[in-house]
Parts: sequence; structure tokens; C-alpha cells
Amino acid sequence: MEYLSFWEMRKPPFESNSEAQFFFESEAHGEALARLLYLVSDRGMGMGAMAGEIGSGKTMLLNVLGSRLRKDVYTTIRIHTAHLPFDHILAEINQRLRGEDEATHPHEKYFLLKEFERLVTNKVASIGKHLILILDEAQFLSTECLDELKCLTNYNQEEPVMTIILSGQPDLKEKLRALPQVYQRLGMFYDLKHLSREEVAPYVRHRLKTAGTGKMDVFDEDCIEALYGFSGGCPRQINRICKLAVDRACLMKEERVTAEMVSMIIRDIEKHFG
Repeated sequence: MEYLSFWEMRKPPFESNSEAQFFFESEAHGEALARLLYLVSDRGMGMGAMAGEIGSGKTMLLNVLGSRLRKDVYTTIRIHTAHLPFDHILAEINQRLRGEDEATHPHEKYFLLKEFERLVTNKVASIGKHLILILDEAQFLSTECLDELKCLTNYNQEEPVMTIILSGQPDLKEKLRALPQVYQRLGMFYDLKHLSREEVAPYVRHRLKTAGTGKMDVFDEDCIEALYGFSGGCPRQINRICKLAVDRACLMKEERVTAEMVSMIIRDIEKHFG
């Protein structure tokens, strides 16, 4: 990419991926990570949940969590298509525990549950490990599926061997509240908020520093107000504008991104997307 050499960067700073190294520990994101780490380290809480708006950084947090879990202590299974029915989710868990490349077709629930118990005993409990099941987009889970997932944490009550983490959009919060049998099982719930106005500038600088540039003054200070006004502190929206801004400044051979450039990009987005 031409702008990488122009800005003297090793990698793009504002891509939409969620590489753990780009994690910015804002007040909200730092607390969320601390709570998630406590949830899994305690082992006895059973279930936890995190809800947040689209682009708030849930995927990033889960990636960071995964990077900090010791593989000799935890077996982590993360399912990105959590709108699947319970039988399919259970079949996927069993397939991951077996370590096969291809998932098998779901069978009768009774046999899936018996296989789950056997696999957890042999592949997790017997070697002193703990199973972490992470379900993304959990707002799509049916009430029946949530209830059945809750029952998985009942396995081996003498020494809990499984923790379930639900991650989803704000609808997840209301769905869980409507299910007391699940809601009361939650050892942790966190409502993830966006960055504050004061955190936007440090966030942008952190992304630039992680990308490897020595130019920490790429953005004029006046840009921050426009960035926050458009994004409301949403990390994905900040990245969206900043990516376009560094591209435009590179094309114009400008050494700095100005507030005028940022405002022009925002006006163009609002004009075409509303």
C-alpha cells in the first residue's frame, strides 16, 4: 500500500480487523477485559455475558481474552454463528473437542449430550483443564437454546469444568432479563460503552504507534472534535474515518490530516449514506 511508505508505517493502522495488538484499554474496555478474565479464572461462575452496540469492540475484547488464556490451562471454543439451533451448536462443540477437520451432521440430542459428557471428561476434566465456550452474536439465540446451553454448565457439579460467555448486541441484555432461569446464572454481565471524548485522541495515537509509525502527529488536534462528533466514540466508526483520512492525505501529499479533510469525509459519508 502506497500510504504505508508515505507515513512510514509497518502495517495499516485503521483496518476493520480486530488484531489483539491494536487493543486500546479505554476505561470501559479495560474493565470489560478485567471482568472477563476474572470470570474465566474463577471457573465456578458458569456463565457470563457482554453486550454492546455494533462496532463497540466486542470482537476485539474476545480476541484479546483468547490471546491471554494459557492453552495448557484452558480449552477455548468460539462459535461465530450463534444463531444456530442448540443441536447444531452442541454438534460443533463436540467436533471441536474431537479435533476433527469436518463437522459431522447433528444426531439425536440424547446421543450428542452423552458424547459431550464423554469428551469433556476425557479431553478437559481428566487433564485438569477448563472449557471456555464463547458464542458471538448471541442476541440471535432462541430462548430454548439459551435455556439448554445453561444446562450444559450443570455437568460435573463437584468441580465445574465449563464457562460460557455470551457476546452480542444490546438486544441480548433484554433477552436475558426475560429468562430468569438463565439471567440468575450469570456470574458476570457487562454493558460495553464507547470511548469518551477524552479517549479518542489517545486511541488514534495508539493505533498509529502500533502500526509502527514514528509520526504521532499525523492528525491535527482539531480533528478530534469532528471524529468524536461523528462516531460518538464508536471505535469502528473512528477507524472508518481515519482510514479514509490517511488515504486522502497521502494522495494529496499532505504531511498532516487536517480537520477540514476529516469534515469533508464525514460530509461525503452523510450525503451518500445519511
